[in-house]
Amino acid sequence: MNDDILKKLLKKILKDLAGTEAEKIVEILFGKKNVNEFIIAKKLSLTINQTRNVLYKLGDEGLVSFIRKKDNKKGGWYTYFWTLETEKGLEKYKDKTLLDIEELNKQLKNRESERYYHCKNCNLEFNEENALLNNYTCPECGETLETKEPTEIINSIKSEVKKLEDSLTIINKELSEIEAKDVKSKEKKLKVELKRKEEEKLEKKRLREKEKKKLLKANGKKAPKKQTPKSKKSKKKKK
Repeated sequence: MNDDILKKLLKKILKDLAGTEAEKIVEILFGKKNVNEFIIAKKLSLTINQTRNVLYKLGDEGLVSFIRKKDNKKGGWYTYFWTLETEKGLEKYKDKTLLDIEELNKQLKNRESERYYHCKNCNLEFNEENALLNNYTCPECGETLETKEPTEIINSIKSEVKKLEDSLTIINKELSEIEAKDVKSKEKKLKVELKRKEEEKLEKKRLREKEKKKLLKANGKKAPKKQTPKSKKSKKKKK
């Protein structure tokens, strides 16, 4: 995914949760890890407490994570270092998008199956049931209600659903790419770990053999030579 599109999505998510200051945090943390909270506060032009309040809100939602380190130069106080959790942010946005699509599809179904009325003077809308209860007259001005043409609204809802579905496609693609990177990273770590264990195993074996030779030397004995298996032919000759 294009970084600009991804940033735009993340900004929308963070802004909805913690306001415009949270939106700015995307620019500061995007593509970085463990950014000092004092640097974040400086770039946001906020106090450290104000900055922490914003970050804690996002942290509660799993959108940012932190590590902390004790700073002995500042009296042993802890300093927090923050990282943007892109994958969790996208998952949250995906969940919200799915709910929005579901809600719009319900509205679309209602518009296509039910009749709606409106008052031209007051710009009020009524479904069939409410129009009937008001004897098809506007309760505000007393004007007769007119049937509302559903085509424009239906097309508008369909257009909005299409936009959300396009966003969903982009989100799913990015999540797949992140997942693929995670799998590769895990495989790489596993290979490194297996290699390390194998090297440790060989080193232990080497040390055991070295220790064994030391003991034999101390006892005035030589290490026994490894016997090579005799061939079947040599065994037959002896017989």
